[in-house]
Amino acid sequence: MVATLPALSAAETRAAEALLARAWGPGTSVRAAEPIWDRSHVVRLHLATGRSVVMKKRADKDTFGVELAALEYLNGMPEPVVPRLLGADADAGMLLMEDLGPGPSLADSLLTGDRSRVRADLVSYAEALGSMHAWSMGRPRDPRLGTPPWPDAVARGKDAFLGVAVSLGLAAVAAGTEIDQLSLLLNETGYHGLVHGDACPDNVRFLDGRCRIFDFEHSGWGAVVLDASYLLAPFPSCWCFGRLPSSVAAPAMSAYHGRLEAAGIDLGPSWDVAMTAALGAWIVAWGDAITKVLEEDDEWGTTTMRPRLLAWLRSFTSAAGRSGVLPGLRALAGGLHERLSARWPEAVIADYPALARPGSAQVQVPDFWQPEV
Repeated sequence: MVATLPALSAAETRAAEALLARAWGPGTSVRAAEPIWDRSHVVRLHLATGRSVVMKKRADKDTFGVELAALEYLNGMPEPVVPRLLGADADAGMLLMEDLGPGPSLADSLLTGDRSRVRADLVSYAEALGSMHAWSMGRPRDPRLGTPPWPDAVARGKDAFLGVAVSLGLAAVAAGTEIDQLSLLLNETGYHGLVHGDACPDNVRFLDGRCRIFDFEHSGWGAVVLDASYLLAPFPSCWCFGRLPSSVAAPAMSAYHGRLEAAGIDLGPSWDVAMTAALGAWIVAWGDAITKVLEEDDEWGTTTMRPRLLAWLRSFTSAAGRSGVLPGLRALAGGLHERLSARWPEAVIADYPALARPGSAQVQVPDFWQPEV
């Protein structure tokens, strides 16, 4: 239902109509506007022609420019996996993009679907990421694209992460040296392209069997394995967290690899090294959070922080065992997992409802989440 209260000022309406005129010709007028997800800076515009578009207004000057640069760059994809950018007015602080319309997200699949739907949607999600990565890896970097924020979070989280380890009686010297090598391991492999940076289950839509990705506020040019690692961690920046068994994650990762390999991108042992570094980067980046939840666990979306940290530690140690790199950090992460598991016996890595095993604990469905039809 379209909101009766205006979501745009008169000046914003005029600016939007000017952008639409450049995109679709004169005479395109805005008839109504409604916020999306109760976010005042994301608005669906209903036009006199019966069409609709999505406006994103500048809520933060840095993330607005980041998203605009990414969408302008990705407009060059012949088969888009993101909303088409229709126009932007940097002075007015707005951009207009294709309205994907209603449709289920990966969060919908995980929380209300069934195993077969989740398997299919995860494959579609992985193929969309792979297509975006492969396309960007075959082209020069746009100078307007910065770097995704998560690698910098490693430097900020290092001291806290190592401090937790020392407080639990673990030796951290070797791991500290290897943490300083994470950026090198991520970047020297050459798997560079456009990184979404927040590839969460609710930042995608499934339309006609295809996945479309949106919300590029944390994107940048860097190691694409940071996005791919969301299938293994899983989802290290997302409210929608639960146990993602290999039986559903593996086919998705295979589909992702297939998109890169079809573009002529060889994924050899160096990919496994980069994946290990990405998974290591996530746990170190959460160093401050580990410190805070030693004594008090906080709710976030589908579960609390403690089960997430245990899952991410286990994911990293498994990857490090396969790749044979970062042995010091692997040993430290293994020790942390052992001691934190003993310290937090109630911290259960619960199943998504769609993937729940008989009698298993399931994640909670947050009150704020409403499934799309």
